[in-house]
Amino acid sequence: MKRLFSLIFMLASILALVLAGCTGPVSSSGPASESASENTQESSGETSRTPQPASGANDLMADVSSAAWPVEPEPLPEGWSGGASRFSALLFQKSAENPGNFMVSPASVYLALAMTLNGADTTTRDAMLAALAAQGLSVADVNRAARSWITGLNRASGQTTVSITNSIWFDQDFVPFQPFLQANADYFNAAAQKLDFKDSKTLDVINGWVSEATNGRIEQIIDQIRPDSVMFLINAIYFLADWDIPFEKADTRPQPFRAPEGDVEVDFMHRTGGMNFYQLDDATGIGLPYADDRFAFFAVLPDEGTDAREWLGAQDPALFFNEVAAGLRQDPLEVDLALPKFESRYEDSLLNELSHLGLNIAFQPDQADFSQMIDSHEKILYIGEVKHKSFVRVDEKGTEAAAATSVEMRVTSLPFSEHQIVFDRPFVYGILDLETGLPLFAGILEKPEPVS
Repeated sequence: MKRLFSLIFMLASILALVLAGCTGPVSSSGPASESASENTQESSGETSRTPQPASGANDLMADVSSAAWPVEPEPLPEGWSGGASRFSALLFQKSAENPGNFMVSPASVYLALAMTLNGADTTTRDAMLAALAAQGLSVADVNRAARSWITGLNRASGQTTVSITNSIWFDQDFVPFQPFLQANADYFNAAAQKLDFKDSKTLDVINGWVSEATNGRIEQIIDQIRPDSVMFLINAIYFLADWDIPFEKADTRPQPFRAPEGDVEVDFMHRTGGMNFYQLDDATGIGLPYADDRFAFFAVLPDEGTDAREWLGAQDPALFFNEVAAGLRQDPLEVDLALPKFESRYEDSLLNELSHLGLNIAFQPDQADFSQMIDSHEKILYIGEVKHKSFVRVDEKGTEAAAATSVEMRVTSLPFSEHQIVFDRPFVYGILDLETGLPLFAGILEKPEPVS
């Protein structure tokens, strides 16, 4: 059967089928707002906008009538948040083993894998469920939770934009299983488009969709389409929010940051006032709310002499983000804060990290079972790559962040304050959804890079 599938692919290269143009699948979010932060306007000159829907015969969702999308989030399945929080912390910890600055979006990775889960079966489905959810939850529970979470996150206002977009891309010779498409339409508002994976323009079409979905911050998520690639499931997240209380630019001044290889001088923002100030084991944290009070920035500074990566690795993944969320809910204290102004980009293959989270079977050509993705129900698919890219910028006005995750399916073949904190050495940081206690972004700043 593998030889037959390969023969079909070779014959397909002789047939010149026309692409459906350069527009990609419809995204899962509504129209985004005007840019909330001046740094985005200065750097890109464009505001966040939703990718336009596909049309024509290549739109695989044209005949799929998705369920009505709820206006308000539905109740989350019991235990789901705990499982998702544990997955997020484990992914964060494993990613921290890479050197240098890094930031991942556990939310983006989770949603991309949750879409993929709908095509898994038998032991592969069980392994993915064990990694993504609490014991006893089903694929249907994960789907309902994902839809509720996306519904609650997606928003566009004058000072906050959060856009969650999902897309699926098939090779023109691949015949998908319709219930797989239906589930991703119903619960992820994803659309799917059929393209010729041998056409050099296809790479630009997919990456163009990602760039538009992240307001140009992630310009490319796929650098090649292999001969054995048959599908890409992609999630993109874009976040733009103003601080509830902005930093004054007049209070920004250079000072040294103690990077591992030596001191570097960077711009530090300063503010004194009420903010969350809390203690974790061998560390101190702060929280800064955004204008939309569902979201907050957190930063955790390990005690003097404690390595940030070692500290993070020692935390209990079942409790870490819960403890941070608890700190962000404490009553504000008067704090004298100095925080570096920074911009960071990161990219990585997540196969190693996700293997350690129990997903190794999904990456094995001779073991993976994604028979619910393909109409013939053959066990000829496996996850060949999980590519992740992220961007973050923190300045006086607010925060801009973006991430994209691609799951590639292959065919087998100042004033005095009582409290003071200066983030002048490597620290942990992120953006937390306060309602669920789950992270949208999380990273370590080891050496601030200059902000353009």
